[in-house]
Amino acid sequence: MNDSEMKVLLVDDDEVDHLVTRRLLRDAPRTRYDVTWLSSSDEAIRALRAGGYDVCLLDFRLDARTGLDVVREANHLGCAIPIIMLTGVGDEEIDMAAMSAGVADYLVKGRFDAQILERTIRYAIEHKRSQLKLKQYADTLEESNRQLVQMHEELAAKNAELVRLNEEKNRFVGMAAHDLRNPLGVILGYSDFMLMSHRRGEPSSLLKEGGVEIVNMIRSSSKFMLSLINDLLDVSMIELGKLNLDRKSTDIVQLVESNVALNLVLAGQKNMKLVVESDEGVPRVEVDVHKLEQVLNNLISNAIHYSPPGTTIRVRVEGSRGGDVGGGAEVLLSVKDEGPGIAAEDLGKLFRPFGRARTVSTGGERSTGLGLAIAQRIVEGHGGRIWVESVVSKGSTFFVALPVARAEEKEEAA
Repeated sequence: MNDSEMKVLLVDDDEVDHLVTRRLLRDAPRTRYDVTWLSSSDEAIRALRAGGYDVCLLDFRLDARTGLDVVREANHLGCAIPIIMLTGVGDEEIDMAAMSAGVADYLVKGRFDAQILERTIRYAIEHKRSQLKLKQYADTLEESNRQLVQMHEELAAKNAELVRLNEEKNRFVGMAAHDLRNPLGVILGYSDFMLMSHRRGEPSSLLKEGGVEIVNMIRSSSKFMLSLINDLLDVSMIELGKLNLDRKSTDIVQLVESNVALNLVLAGQKNMKLVVESDEGVPRVEVDVHKLEQVLNNLISNAIHYSPPGTTIRVRVEGSRGGDVGGGAEVLLSVKDEGPGIAAEDLGKLFRPFGRARTVSTGGERSTGLGLAIAQRIVEGHGGRIWVESVVSKGSTFFVALPVARAEEKEEAA
């Protein structure tokens, strides 16, 4: 639209009023108006539908239909032309009805001059432009929201598919590990048998000169692979939500002492000491004994693997309050070594599957990288916590905090 020239549709069934309005438009100081005059509602609707006008001046009183009828039908047909209602009577109800119907403005005949009419037309056109822009923005926003909803649905579908694929992967790992475990166990068993026969010096020994080293290599590799497969099976079952805990009231001090006794041979091979320290009156806890032994064995064997020969590993059991505000009673286990310690940047890796620190074992022992991840899931399955504190060159301490069931909780469980 050229602001110096506007096309005006004037709809009025009174020729005298039409001439008056035309003269006012001609006298407007800033703009030249090209006026098209129509006198019936049918003609007005057809013209409004066809478009091509900058503004419409519409008389309220027409033929069988009022100006309001024309406005409503024009809006229904998608008319984008701003409409200014003209009437011979100033009536507030008509004014409100016109605005409600979508009229841009309302003028009473005989009460406006060329300047007011020109300003009203300009305001009506700007208002309509703003409305159209807002509608475009609203349409764009609605389309964006629709696309966002669609993307959200697609993402949800992909996430569901990822969950399904992850479950399939866990099942596959579980099946593969299960199929491999038996033959590896057989290899390990035969290796042990052959080495035992050789040590006893039996004439029927199957080993010849140089064969002992080979069988030792077979045994070491088989033992590591069997350990890895057992860990993979544990991770697979845990990821599938199948961490079944058979909890029983347990003397935790006695459990720790038994587990330490099992690791004495391993510690003795590196001339290490294993020391158990415990407080008096440590409360019993409800735990799965076999799962907790798995956690303890991992922490103690790790301490042995990564500590220098001749050092001492201290395993402590004590009662404490919960770590959180208002926490209940807990039993705190700790395994402290005198090893090289763990760098701060490596601490966050330890409890992730296959996450390893840069610390190297002192006896060439190999790690599957799954032990601590499994230990964390077992401890958290008991409602407990596991963490590590370490200083480089000063050793590491791993902590396990297990909740002590209150009396009312025990009664509910019973």
